[in-house]
Amino acid sequence: MNYMLVEVIINPDGGGSPESREFAEHTWLAIAPVFTGMADSPLNFSFIIALALSFAFYYLVWKTRWGYEIRVVGQNETAANYAGISPSKNIILAMLISGGLAGFVAVNELLGVQHRVIMEFSGGYGFVGIAVALMGRNHPIGIFVAALLFGAIYQGGTELSFEMHSINKEMVIVIQGLIILFSGALENMFRPRIESFFKRRSSTTVVET
Repeated sequence: MNYMLVEVIINPDGGGSPESREFAEHTWLAIAPVFTGMADSPLNFSFIIALALSFAFYYLVWKTRWGYEIRVVGQNETAANYAGISPSKNIILAMLISGGLAGFVAVNELLGVQHRVIMEFSGGYGFVGIAVALMGRNHPIGIFVAALLFGAIYQGGTELSFEMHSINKEMVIVIQGLIILFSGALENMFRPRIESFFKRRSSTTVVET
């Protein structure tokens, strides 16, 4: 990417900045009709595309045979082998589809927001994507809600950094890290105790009955 931007597709009128020429205006993503009243917002039609892909993801993973195979491989590879499901095949196909879905980040950033190729336009999005999937428990509805939360934190932190000089982008990263810590890493610390508590209660209820 560095080589392409500096040596091949660099904008000659950009003052040496590593970025391409601006794309033709007819290639830009249109502002979604829902957001026509939000002129200053970067929201565009890619939001509608994301909703459609979330529905397609749900249908594929929970309503198709191949989705069932993916879930079996993810839960227990040994059981998948025993059932005649190929883990390697499903892992490779799942990674290919995941890479294609991740590519839509570029569609939004390049065609919807920047309208040109710039250096490190996807900075940090991979890390945030893992956090969103972790917090959303890999379910489309949970991922959608978690994505809205992280988007609000990111955009709100950017706006606050302009209004309050005591707040910087590192504080946003700390907040994201804390969310990941409590929703992911610390989950296994409390889940066994909570599960054992409810198991004891259910067994006590059965005995009394």
